[in-house]
Amino acid sequence: MSFLERGQKNKMKHTKIIEKDGQLYFERLTLNERIQHLVMFVSFTMLAITGLPLKFHHTHIGEVLYSLVGGITYAPLIHRISAVVITIVFVYHAFYVVFCTWKHYLLPLKREGKLTLINTLMALAGLPMVPNLTDLKELIATMKYFFFLTNERPSLVAHGLKEKFGYLAVFWGMPVIGMSGYFLWGESFFTQYFSGNVLNFAYIAHSDEAFLASIVIFIWHIYNVHLTPAVFPMGKAWLNGYMGEQEIIQYHYEDYLAAMQESGLEHRIKPLTQSFVYEGGIIKKSFMKGFMVVMALSVVVSSYYICKVIYESVYVFGYQIVTTERVVVDKPLVQRDFLAEVRVEKDNSSELHRGYRFLKEKQVKDHYHRIEMEVVPDKISHCIQCHGDLPHAKSADVRAFLNMHNLYFACQTCHIRPQEGKRNLAYYWYDRTTGEVVEKPELGNTSIDELNLKLTPCESCGTEPEKNKIEKERAAVERFMEELQTDQTPIDKKKEIVKFFHRNVSKEPVNCSECHNKERSFLPLRQAGYSKDRASNVSNDQISKMIKEYDMFYKPEFLEPGI
Repeated sequence: MSFLERGQKNKMKHTKIIEKDGQLYFERLTLNERIQHLVMFVSFTMLAITGLPLKFHHTHIGEVLYSLVGGITYAPLIHRISAVVITIVFVYHAFYVVFCTWKHYLLPLKREGKLTLINTLMALAGLPMVPNLTDLKELIATMKYFFFLTNERPSLVAHGLKEKFGYLAVFWGMPVIGMSGYFLWGESFFTQYFSGNVLNFAYIAHSDEAFLASIVIFIWHIYNVHLTPAVFPMGKAWLNGYMGEQEIIQYHYEDYLAAMQESGLEHRIKPLTQSFVYEGGIIKKSFMKGFMVVMALSVVVSSYYICKVIYESVYVFGYQIVTTERVVVDKPLVQRDFLAEVRVEKDNSSELHRGYRFLKEKQVKDHYHRIEMEVVPDKISHCIQCHGDLPHAKSADVRAFLNMHNLYFACQTCHIRPQEGKRNLAYYWYDRTTGEVVEKPELGNTSIDELNLKLTPCESCGTEPEKNKIEKERAAVERFMEELQTDQTPIDKKKEIVKFFHRNVSKEPVNCSECHNKERSFLPLRQAGYSKDRASNVSNDQISKMIKEYDMFYKPEFLEPGI
């Protein structure tokens, strides 16, 4: 008998069999292993219910689930505590595996004087959870049985292909999810030593791998160990450590035979019969058949979304997902010697153009890491009629960030400053599509683009935006715009109108560090409706430091006009 066979035989001798109410039960998990499983189960579940809603926060169910686990205030804390707990139990289990390997496989070799390199490698290859030729045979036999190529059911061992796949998945999933998660948690620390690209990769890896792991655990694993006919409604091995005779016959028949023989119970061995079926009345049978249909649909839907997430993560970055074009001015509003003041530039074909306008509305979700944007043409702002939806094209380093701000800030927000000695500007929100003033919106933690809002100042409102003053100011601007765009208006009059529009435009627009400033933000974020936590996050100076210190950025193509 080889040392591997002896090790497996010795292991089988330790398989306890107890009898209760005429039923045999076989030991599956020790108390130590059950405690590890329980801690990992609880911590993984908490990670899933506090993390997955962030991936789908733009959906109603994502928003509801996130609020149920504490929202932005408590969910991140619960998520990080759970991350530390699951990391500790994972590291403990790794040492536990090493200890058990040494005790049951390598130490006997040492005592017999056979601890050579070859024998050590063969011992490691014989570990219960290491894939081997038996698994390949099991896979072939299972496929033949599932596809009705044979009526002979596969005779499975203690740790078959499904168990090994589920177990070993932890050893590639935990490093991917764990390392990427800690990078995102300690982004300020890690970006001192790594490129900012690491955070981009970390977010994608953490989000997608966690999504995949949740599907595997909550659908595939839960079904296989709890909802199958032999154990429904729940397998109890994770609680009491024992597996019933019916379950071990169906899923681990070879080990059932070995355990019974080792315990001298050959006379009570039962044959491997057809698959167990759900027993009970018509109501229970109907319920279980309906449940199986739901499970099948869940697998199909989950598979679809997995493929969709992978496809978009890999391929969508190269696509121009929003169509833009230059706003060509066939006839200048004013004479050429005045073009510099209205900021009209020449392109290579010497045609006059003012920025870029959106030709088509497009919802852009999950394509730019954490940023999600509802790209909609602004039909209200008068500035963009001349300067375009994406007016920034000069500064190659930051123009994508500036153009991104144009999706939820009007031009005046950053280009008009309060005049010295006068009261502060009053800021208000308006609907980008209808132009309606939105008074005191509840922003909460919803992204502004989803609310379809834009922030703009009211120059004549004083400190508080009043709807009648806003409408009066808008009406005056509208009259001037109509006059400016009419051919009957004399050129001198047009010059005066253009000067009037730009009378309060600051030579130096608001820069990044003025808003993203811990001490004092340029914009009154709290008055504008931002929550305390959100205002604190927006005013964090890490954003402005990133703009100043990073040498390279990767941005969506549609935010990069002028390349």
